[in-house]
Amino acid sequence: MRKKTENTKRAPGKEFQGLVWLARHPGMLAAPSAAVASCAHFGYTPTGIAAGALILGTTGWCRAHPGSFDAYAAPVLRAWRRRWLGPFLGRRWRDLMDACDLSKEHRRTGATLYPRIVRVRSYTASVDTAYVRIVKGQAPSDFKAKLEHLAEGLKAVRVALQHVEPGLLALIIQRNEPFTHPIPAPDMPRDSADVDLAALLVGEDEFGEDFYQPVDGTHSLNGGATGAGKNSIAAAKLRSMAPMIRDGLVRLWVCDPKQLEFAWLRELVGPGRYADNPDDCADLLEAFVKDMEKAQARMQRGKLRSVPVSAEFPLNYLIVDEIGTLIAYNPSRAREITGYLAQITSMGRATHHSVDAFVQEPSKDVVEIRDLFPNRVCLRVTSETHPDMLLGSDARARGAIADAIPALKEYAGIGFYVDERTRTPIRVRFAYTSDAELDELVAFIRSGTQLRAVS
Repeated sequence: MRKKTENTKRAPGKEFQGLVWLARHPGMLAAPSAAVASCAHFGYTPTGIAAGALILGTTGWCRAHPGSFDAYAAPVLRAWRRRWLGPFLGRRWRDLMDACDLSKEHRRTGATLYPRIVRVRSYTASVDTAYVRIVKGQAPSDFKAKLEHLAEGLKAVRVALQHVEPGLLALIIQRNEPFTHPIPAPDMPRDSADVDLAALLVGEDEFGEDFYQPVDGTHSLNGGATGAGKNSIAAAKLRSMAPMIRDGLVRLWVCDPKQLEFAWLRELVGPGRYADNPDDCADLLEAFVKDMEKAQARMQRGKLRSVPVSAEFPLNYLIVDEIGTLIAYNPSRAREITGYLAQITSMGRATHHSVDAFVQEPSKDVVEIRDLFPNRVCLRVTSETHPDMLLGSDARARGAIADAIPALKEYAGIGFYVDERTRTPIRVRFAYTSDAELDELVAFIRSGTQLRAVS
């Protein structure tokens, strides 16, 4: 039974709606009130001088120290402008909701209900995050189905969705391509002590921040079509941990069935740790598993549950290029190779045995042990189903449109990974390592001479 207070069809008066709006946005009343109070108390001239000084000081800050201004002031000013002068205000927002069929009619009063913008954050010039309070009767799936329509209405490249809490969504709006130029290759640290194997610099994210990837204590599956820039991932990691390779704290193992992409590593690995055909790769994986079992036995004898990376327990870093070639397209050794990889990805964490695998076709038919890789990256792919296969269910619906990345050379190295805390797909670009920089890496590891040191 309805309450008596629900019998009326009249909406609250406009004046009370205005008071509610001001309560939600106190700054819109506080700023003009402060200006009026200042004029009344101090006079127009002092108030104008103070306002001019504020504008001049802000401009001077922008010109004198762009780094701090872009980090602290620019996001606030940009968010204010886009919130109050952009598509999120009043009639423009309601028109967008109507056009995308995201408004609802109140069955009792007949009033049209609209999702409400709570706040807007603009961390970079290319990305906005609009927090939206949805109306009763709506669900996140209603917005997921309209992401492409919202992107067109907002004149954005893409719109991703994050479910923040019940009734509150975050629309992550990419207004343009944040990566307009290649990311330079990471500088090689001077000493092993300067390397953090849990956070190797490999590129930048869409917010303009350095992007780090772990290599110790995890296993990575990296998907991407031909020419997507998959090799950039391994090259950046190798440069970031070059001193540890030089000092023997990281041992490289390479399966290179294409016999091209990682041939330059052949001279850096020890005997028996480079293979370039499926049969030799199977033997290499068997040797890798035996090395892992020996480390397990040493730890068991010493009653150790974990050990730091050291000369006795180095990080064994295995690169497996085109894993599909080894597993799906070579039936005679597929089961054996899959078994070895399953052992490594299941038990290699404690003994510092890590795998970085690369694949073009990430389906379960090709990589049935896909779920044993905790760390995932999806570069440009050829199917709209691939982002979900690599990054998890609904990753594409939440914005990981890796299949929409243009198949052009200037877009190589661009892709997505899923933030561990928020589960939001983040657009990233891996650093480009030229042939000369690969030669520099090889020379540094072989000779121990730092050719380009970090300043």
